[in-house]
Amino acid sequence: MLRKNRSFSKMFAAYGLSAFGDYFDFMAVTILLGFIWKEDAMTIALLPLCFAVPGIAFSQLAGILADRWNKRNLMIATDLLRSGLTVILIFAPNAGVLLGLIAIRSTARVFHFPAQQSMTRTVVAPDQLLQATSLNGAVFQLSKIFGPLLGASAASVFSPSFSMAVNAGCYVVSAFLLLLVPAVDGRVPVTASATREKKGLRGEWRDGWRLLWRSRTLRMSILFSLIGLAGIQMIDAQFAILFREIAPEQPDLMGWLVTAIGAGGLVSVTWLRRYQELTAYGRLLGGGVALIGLMFAAAGVFRQDSPLWLMLLVFFIGGIGTGFTSSGMNYILQKETPPDAVGRVSGIFESLSSVIFVIAPLSGGALIGLMGASRTFLFVGLSVGIIGFVGIVLRWQLWGRTDTRRQEVSRNA
Repeated sequence: MLRKNRSFSKMFAAYGLSAFGDYFDFMAVTILLGFIWKEDAMTIALLPLCFAVPGIAFSQLAGILADRWNKRNLMIATDLLRSGLTVILIFAPNAGVLLGLIAIRSTARVFHFPAQQSMTRTVVAPDQLLQATSLNGAVFQLSKIFGPLLGASAASVFSPSFSMAVNAGCYVVSAFLLLLVPAVDGRVPVTASATREKKGLRGEWRDGWRLLWRSRTLRMSILFSLIGLAGIQMIDAQFAILFREIAPEQPDLMGWLVTAIGAGGLVSVTWLRRYQELTAYGRLLGGGVALIGLMFAAAGVFRQDSPLWLMLLVFFIGGIGTGFTSSGMNYILQKETPPDAVGRVSGIFESLSSVIFVIAPLSGGALIGLMGASRTFLFVGLSVGIIGFVGIVLRWQLWGRTDTRRQEVSRNA
């Protein structure tokens, strides 16, 4: 059983600490810029770019190095580097230095992600991959729920510096836990390493894209995952605008609805844990994207007299869609990619995701300027939902035999 896999257990605990620290820290930085230093809107708008741009620039290189180098040591090095940079953040004298340090720290995270994905494939048996990715998804959803809440509370009661110090400590403990994982679990075979040295970085980069292009399953899965992500990013930053119109006297409503999304995501990944394997990728990803679209479309028709329970239900259902999409994509990346190429394909996916993180929010803001908040939510929601529905209906044509060779799921014995 997966719980008896000590290497994965240590990796899981390390990942949980790292994910929690990231969200804990993000709220501290936001409070520092917006409430203490009182920076202007343009400066604050640079914060998400500092998280996204390093992914565009370095994710594919990080994926190649994750396949070449010792994965465990790469993760330890990035954790320690992020811890040191977080300590330096505490003493940042102004917003410019703070944002620059965050960009450098985000670059270190870029090198951590594909190594973590690749090493998971190394230490976990194929029939336990779904359980592993579901557990990682569950802890990620919990971090999204409790990290910002506790981080904001700690920053308000103590100071943003305290929250940053907690995050730095999380990285150190994460590195220590990874140090306990046997190095052999993350080593690259000597023959494979020698072959890669001959190919060079450019050759491996081409091989990664070639593998992705030849796999219909990976191509379609990444496409639908990016569509769902684009819908979320176009709308996510605009919730304040929408609820300023439909609930001007209830600013705390946003917190409840974000919590409902997180709860739905947690339920979905917990449900996926019951299964040993998934094969109906079209239903999984198409269904997830459809539920995300339903959430945004419904939000677009909410009015001031809309019942709270209905809002919470809609956002809970949308959270189920985000859980299916994110956890399903992580599972597909590891299941459908050769073990020695997981890092490269994960790096490509991360770089494409980072492009979405930059373009989609700007597009969403432009649409709201043209159409208004409610119409934009309805338009984006319907567009994303229809694409998800098409994915379900045409899953055999889009994904090929993946959805026909077996039943949708195989339950654990």
